[in-house]
Amino acid sequence: MQRSDRQDSPPGRSRRRPTWRRLAVAALAPLLALTATTATAQGVWVTVAPLPTVRVAHAATSAHCPEGLRGTCVYAVGGSEAGLDSGKAEAYSPATNTWATLPPLKTPRSFLSATTAPCPGGVKGDCVYAIGGTGPLGAPSRTTEAYSTETGVWLSLPPVPTARIAPAAATAPCTEGLGLGGTCVYVFGGSVAAGTGLTTVEAYSPATNHWATVTSLQIGRANHAGAAAPCPADLGLRGTCVYAIGGVPANARSSVEVYSPVLNGWRHLPDIPTGRDDGPGATTAPCPEGISDGCVYVLGGAGAGGLLNNFEAYSPVSNTWVTLPSIPTGHRQTAAATAPCPKRPKSSCVYAVAGFVDSTLDSGTTEAFAIERPPAGHRPQPAPTRPPTGPVTLPAPAP
Repeated sequence: MQRSDRQDSPPGRSRRRPTWRRLAVAALAPLLALTATTATAQGVWVTVAPLPTVRVAHAATSAHCPEGLRGTCVYAVGGSEAGLDSGKAEAYSPATNTWATLPPLKTPRSFLSATTAPCPGGVKGDCVYAIGGTGPLGAPSRTTEAYSTETGVWLSLPPVPTARIAPAAATAPCTEGLGLGGTCVYVFGGSVAAGTGLTTVEAYSPATNHWATVTSLQIGRANHAGAAAPCPADLGLRGTCVYAIGGVPANARSSVEVYSPVLNGWRHLPDIPTGRDDGPGATTAPCPEGISDGCVYVLGGAGAGGLLNNFEAYSPVSNTWVTLPSIPTGHRQTAAATAPCPKRPKSSCVYAVAGFVDSTLDSGTTEAFAIERPPAGHRPQPAPTRPPTGPVTLPAPAP
């Protein structure tokens, strides 16, 4: 989400091999084969501590941990809890494999978006932004709040100009010439009625405490995924770009667009191999072995055949998609974020946080994909064809 779903952990392989990783390697094999048309990647899925408050249609991002936790945490905010809008906010610490309860949103909402960016108004550090979603009686909301990881307080901000349900959000440099400055929070797409999608895109500058409208999406979409990552070099773009992936209506399900803040324009990208809507998650993280620079990872949601556990990554360097090992548990109306792996602060994991795990069952199930990166000077070896045998579950923390 994620900087949208920003991660502080550097790529690379730690020299230490904690117990959980040894178990993962033993159970799943360190090298995983992909389809014949994709690159070979290393990585395994592990099951981590579940989200304490079972909910769906929530939002997630990563940021510096709140007081009492250390390092980078995964934040889960809002959502639908037992069919009602939730204001719950919780933070997951990979260092301890535990969740902490945070002060709730001032306005409970579901189908909202979240991203991490500098705090406004002179507040130090980064904030977790919660934008849009459902308002009273399910109406589209303009509410915008920001949680300060330094003070532990939610700040009320100027509302997003366009009320919207199920938008996406990402953090990237501001577009010049619009009264914005520094780093901006971009909110794009969403809906005002079921089955429809907005093209409207708006950007908030914490430095100026101001919203501005930027160039619209080329395809209206809602219930889609979004992230910020390096711009596609093949398109002649530079810097950090914003990506919009999938969503409803049907013509958006496989489509992908990229926004350049430098050009203030959107361009189409290759379709994602698995078209998806109904709340997939997206996040940016180091690419798997054999692919350079940062990649956009997309997981979960629903397709023409129902619930998805497909997991794919887009490389801006090659302007192509690769297929990765599927999530052990399919998720829809889920959320994704990038943070260090459990017990491994120098590694990176992509987290799939809660959501529906079948057509009707909502769950706190949270899983993490440990991205394997080769050490310096290592040459990738051909991957064996043996498939993974299943997820590894981390032991629950001691009381």
